[in-house]
Amino acid sequence: MNNKRANKLLFVGVIELFILLGCTSAKYLASRSETYPPTSSAAVYYLGKPDRPYTEMGTINVKAHSETGMLEKFKQKAMEIGADGVLITSMDNQLTFDTHIWFLVVAPIRAEGVAIKFRDTLPEK
Repeated sequence: MNNKRANKLLFVGVIELFILLGCTSAKYLASRSETYPPTSSAAVYYLGKPDRPYTEMGTINVKAHSETGMLEKFKQKAMEIGADGVLITSMDNQLTFDTHIWFLVVAPIRAEGVAIKFRDTLPEK
C-alpha cells in the first residue's frame, strides 16, 4: 500500500471517529418540580429494578452511535441532574446497507430511560 492511500484511509477513519463520538446527545424532561445537586455516580439498569425504594424524577432520552456511548450519556445526564440511576425503558437501533455508497451505515441508538433518586438519599424536608 502506498503512502498516499494509507494517509487517505487514516484521514477517513479519523473523520468517521469524530462523527461517531461527536453525535451523541441526552435530553431530560422532569416529571417533578424538585431539583437535586449533581451526584458523583449513577447506575444504569437494563433489566429489572433496584432493590432499594426510589422516586422517579423524569425521562432521559439518549441518542448515540454505540452502546458504550449510550451508557456514558445516560450516566452523565443522570449525575448532572442529581439522579442515582437510570432504568432503561426502551432502546432502538438499526443497521442498514447503503447500495449507493457501498458501506454499512449504523443508525444511532435511540434509548429512553427513567431517572431515579433513591429515597434514602433524598434530602430531609
